[in-house]
Amino acid sequence: MTLQSLFFFLLCAALACLSWALGKRSGALHAHLELSQDLARSQTQVTELRERLAQEHTFQSLLADSQSQAAQLESAQHQHLMQTILPINEGLKLLQTSVSSLERQQAAQIGALDQQLKWTRESEDLLRQSTQELTRTLSHAPLRGTWGEAQLRSLVESSGLIEHVHFDTQVPTAGRSKRPDMIVLLPQDKCIPVDAKVPLDAYLRAQSEDTPLHLDGEDPSDQTLTYEQLMLQHAKSLRRHVSELSRKEYWKELPHAADYVIAFVPSESILSAALHTDPSLMHDALNMNVVLASPTSLWAILRTVAFTWRQQSLSTQAQEIIQLSQELYERLQTLGKHASKVSVALNNASQSWNSFLGSFESRALVSARKLSGIHLSPEPLERVHVEAKTLTTPLSQATENLDFPAEGIS
Repeated sequence: MTLQSLFFFLLCAALACLSWALGKRSGALHAHLELSQDLARSQTQVTELRERLAQEHTFQSLLADSQSQAAQLESAQHQHLMQTILPINEGLKLLQTSVSSLERQQAAQIGALDQQLKWTRESEDLLRQSTQELTRTLSHAPLRGTWGEAQLRSLVESSGLIEHVHFDTQVPTAGRSKRPDMIVLLPQDKCIPVDAKVPLDAYLRAQSEDTPLHLDGEDPSDQTLTYEQLMLQHAKSLRRHVSELSRKEYWKELPHAADYVIAFVPSESILSAALHTDPSLMHDALNMNVVLASPTSLWAILRTVAFTWRQQSLSTQAQEIIQLSQELYERLQTLGKHASKVSVALNNASQSWNSFLGSFESRALVSARKLSGIHLSPEPLERVHVEAKTLTTPLSQATENLDFPAEGIS
């Protein structure tokens, strides 16, 4: 019910009460007074209702203004929000483009990685097959010796040494019963014997994981040995080989040989496995005048030998220079003596010419002018003023401070 309806209702009620009161005028005065009070109260309520109705109109107008302002504010906020979202939208589009590009690159990289892994697996398979073939090949003792000698030759040539100049192979000893694989020559007729025969049976068996390896002359019942037992057997075999090399005493059989022999082990892993199992092997080998050398250590020794040969070549050239300097010094001394003689001869010739000229002008020309009928007008002769300089310091004194060693540079 609205305020207007309520107002009309109350007004009608008041009029009804008034009519009733007038009709009942003969009624009691108390009822009339109550009706008057009710009418006053009704008028008061009508006034209040009118005020509330005016306030409601004012509130509705304010509410309409607020809704209009809210709509304008919402429209402005919407525009501001759209302006703010627009760069974010563009950034999202760029991010999506970048993500798509990265996904394509990642797919390409994954494909390349798969191909690389495939090649790696193929390479590993080829390497495994080559290793197995090499292991089977090295299971034969003659081929192992050839492989060690080939490794040794390749290493020596890569260090800068030349065959028949800095090293020789298969050189017989004095008794011709002992033959080292190589002789590394040193200056002043020295040499170092090198042996390339190393026992590899136990080591190769320990490394053959896939298929059992049967070596030459091996008992098949020994195939049950563990890896540690095979490594121990490998160290013992290498120790026996060192003892055999020590008993050969190449330094006594070969002239001017070093007092030790190099036992070349053609692989770092072969030597390190033996030394890991038997740590005292290296020290005991040195005490027996045997040097266990891997490719790395032997290459360092050979490079040192090549450096020694270069130093020897420089020393020889310096010796030749000193000899030539001494020879030049002696010849310069002889040349100085001849120069002194030439100087004396020139001075004597100058004095003789001046004496001749004086006698010719004072004696011969005077007599010649007296000859009758002869009109001579000889050209005047000039005196020669020549003084040949001599060496102020003899060559022997000028070079006496030069100290040339008689034996050259060692």
